[in-house]
Amino acid sequence: MEEASPLLELRDLKTHFKTDDGIVRAVDGVSYSLMPGESLGVVGESGSGKSVTQISVLGLIPKPQGIVTGEILFKGENLLKRTDAELRAIRGNQISMIWQDPMTSLNPFLKVSRQLTEPLQIHQGLNKADARAKAIKMLEKVGIPGPAERFDQYPHQFSGGMRQRVMIAMALLCEPQLLIADEPTTALDVTIQAQILELMKGLREDFGTGMILITHDLGVVAGMADRIVVMYAGRVVEEAQSKDLFERPAHPYTVGLLKSVPRLDRGRADKLIPIEGRPPDVSKPIAGCAFAARCPWAEDRCTKSWPEAVEIGPRRRVHCFRAHEVYGAELGTHATASKVEEIEARVRKGEKLESRGEPNE
Repeated sequence: MEEASPLLELRDLKTHFKTDDGIVRAVDGVSYSLMPGESLGVVGESGSGKSVTQISVLGLIPKPQGIVTGEILFKGENLLKRTDAELRAIRGNQISMIWQDPMTSLNPFLKVSRQLTEPLQIHQGLNKADARAKAIKMLEKVGIPGPAERFDQYPHQFSGGMRQRVMIAMALLCEPQLLIADEPTTALDVTIQAQILELMKGLREDFGTGMILITHDLGVVAGMADRIVVMYAGRVVEEAQSKDLFERPAHPYTVGLLKSVPRLDRGRADKLIPIEGRPPDVSKPIAGCAFAARCPWAEDRCTKSWPEAVEIGPRRRVHCFRAHEVYGAELGTHATASKVEEIEARVRKGEKLESRGEPNE
């Protein structure tokens, strides 16, 4: 049986910005892939390059300040070689994005009806009546009460949770093959957060859409992602199946993130262990591992050269000279029989598991 090809594949992607202070290396050699129908979580501190990577995929990096190199293969074709007109035909149609803040992502001067029907008319050539009917049906699907009545209202007439549902409806209207969700539960209370996550999971299963979920919240990726990519200072430091990463991390940075998350099985007396120090300045060249200055496992070689990927298992790679040692040392530290199930249960209850070891800007 022939193996399926990746829906999206990034190869040595670099996104640099020209500034008065020099070149900012926001994304510096990122490589990973997403299979059709798969859900991929991308986690890391603010400034790690999570969002810039996905904005690069959409072709929204401003020029000439932004310089994007490498390969972005969508269904085998390099998007970096597409014209602006060709990218516009893909954005919102084959690739959609749910932006971070539902309060500001909708145009406050346009009715929701205009913002929902426009992509259907542009990308699918529907007339006004058909576009209206399909949009109202999608609003109903995402749980908007009285969708026909709310259809012609302005964004300010919706609550934060309802606006996020409108954003999800807009992203799914053209039935994209790839959905990118950038902090989709930011600024929502925990009850609405849990509802939105369940909604996204159900819709992904219904449409068979590949999804990339960008978040600070480790509990969200535990319940939503099949596989997780951990980013730090514009680079991927670890990639693993969700269950494997939570049970047995292999990069010191991943270990630090997990140790800064509250655990129900350790009681109130158990202290959270924050990651010491601050992320590096990516406007300055980094010769070795960017995490070396904060890493308890660091050696001299860590500051001199970037470690090549170490393969620990199927689709499990770690950029660390001492990956096997960290992997072995963490056996039993994080592994519990129901670690992922525990976090999923907390998400369903509406608990927000924000990592305490990273600034949430």
